[in-house]
Amino acid sequence: MDASCDNHQYIVVFGTVSLQRYIFQSNRLKENIGASYLAKHWLSNGLVETVEADTTDWDKYIDKPLGGQDRNKDISLIYIGGGNTALLCESQQVATNAVRTWSHELLKKAPELRVAVGYGKVNGSLSGAYREALKDLAQCEEALRFGTPLYGLPVTRTCSTTGLPATEDASQDEWISRAAACKRGAVGTQTNLGDAQKTIAKEFEQVLAPDINRAVPQQRFAIELEDLGGYEGQSYIAVVHADGNRIGEKRMNVIKENANNNEEFLRHIREFSASVTQRSQSALKATLEHLKAALPLKSFRNPEDVFPLRPIVYGGDDLTFICDGRLGLDLTEFYLKEFAKGGIKVCGRDQNVDACAGVAIVPTKFPFAEAYNFADQLCGLAKWKRRIKGNSKGSWIDFQIVQEGATRSITALREVQYRSLSGQVLHQRPYQVPEEWDDFIEILKGFQSTQWPRSRAKNLLQALVQGPAATERFVNEMELPKTKNTDDIAQITGWKSEDDEKQSTPYFDPLNALDFYVEAKPAPLQTISDEKTKDGDKP
Repeated sequence: MDASCDNHQYIVVFGTVSLQRYIFQSNRLKENIGASYLAKHWLSNGLVETVEADTTDWDKYIDKPLGGQDRNKDISLIYIGGGNTALLCESQQVATNAVRTWSHELLKKAPELRVAVGYGKVNGSLSGAYREALKDLAQCEEALRFGTPLYGLPVTRTCSTTGLPATEDASQDEWISRAAACKRGAVGTQTNLGDAQKTIAKEFEQVLAPDINRAVPQQRFAIELEDLGGYEGQSYIAVVHADGNRIGEKRMNVIKENANNNEEFLRHIREFSASVTQRSQSALKATLEHLKAALPLKSFRNPEDVFPLRPIVYGGDDLTFICDGRLGLDLTEFYLKEFAKGGIKVCGRDQNVDACAGVAIVPTKFPFAEAYNFADQLCGLAKWKRRIKGNSKGSWIDFQIVQEGATRSITALREVQYRSLSGQVLHQRPYQVPEEWDDFIEILKGFQSTQWPRSRAKNLLQALVQGPAATERFVNEMELPKTKNTDDIAQITGWKSEDDEKQSTPYFDPLNALDFYVEAKPAPLQTISDEKTKDGDKP
């Protein structure tokens, strides 16, 4: 479609409503995975294929072209990214027909996925039409839900995961809703893979491939939480949510700067959307490769062929994944550093980018929807700390070890549990990455060394809870771990030298995370034949 403006043309922007609830309303990992795939698919390839949009211009900006050059020339794909898809339609009728066709398929293939659509009429400026479409989309997203779902009739079964009427017989003892069935069907089973498993396996086939130099067999992504339980006797997982900083603001800069130049607007909005996706995908792939290099350490995975990290939401500037509970902190740090290594295209210029992340470390049996909610809160606290620091730069990370039965918000939980008996705030989270975080890790590793037996470290943690006076008595002439930025008095007393009520300690957080940190170091090269020789087989 010609980018020159036709007053009959319309820009249509597609989005979702209450997406997090749709993805994480269930405590079944398979349903979370399936929901994420369905939402992503129907806002990308599924949408483009259903309306038969021409992708010729968009294909120039992405690594793997969609190949839709021979489709309906009345509908052109502007971009896919950030949870939205934008189309340029030749007329209002073409636009409404496209939305109708897509909606019909959505009702059949992804029930309960709430979506919204915004329209913008082209009156000489594509940028102006795009702003109008975004405004219309926002109004639709904020509007009350149309209609009320029909729940139970006098005699019904209830879905065990969604609470909706159960219409599908999932097994001899379980009935589930149509929405839950579609989510599970998208994932399939280990012997009969669904589209979600096939797609992610293809996207990361190099990561999952065997590594004969490190005796790593073919890997697969988990579809059950039990496969990510971690070390024997340590059944914890880490739920990680990361989000790019001020990405929406940068997108608005693209729109505002090129309001009167249609060719540049299309080029810049496509460059921006593609570069954000490529930046996050590159950082995620690097993180998976980093973990793969450590896989010969057998304690990282159970069963052996399950990759100990499972991406759930990925592709835009936000990322959600789960992994072995002891790997969450190290892998999140690695991802944030990788994400910040590159830039994105904003109005034709490269701009640096960074992100914030929250890590909720929970028992494997902990309700998954609640675990994600904690990770989301933690990411929000990291963003808040970044803002109040003033410079609004850099990546930040916050974490929380959540025990069974926790129901309070992170802020309320810390207000009650993370104060000493004499009133001092014990924690210093969130941390800036890499500066503050590197100091935190250095102290944590000091407590993990042989100079600090676990019992002594735990006794120090209890002394910190009792307050500065008790800590100083316990430490006495003991040498505490230090970094180049450690306060001299803190190394002697355990607390930084400030007013009594404002005293803080750099040691509580590392001690709190002591049992939940393992660094994913690359394992020595080791061939499969070497492994067999150790077991007594012939090389």
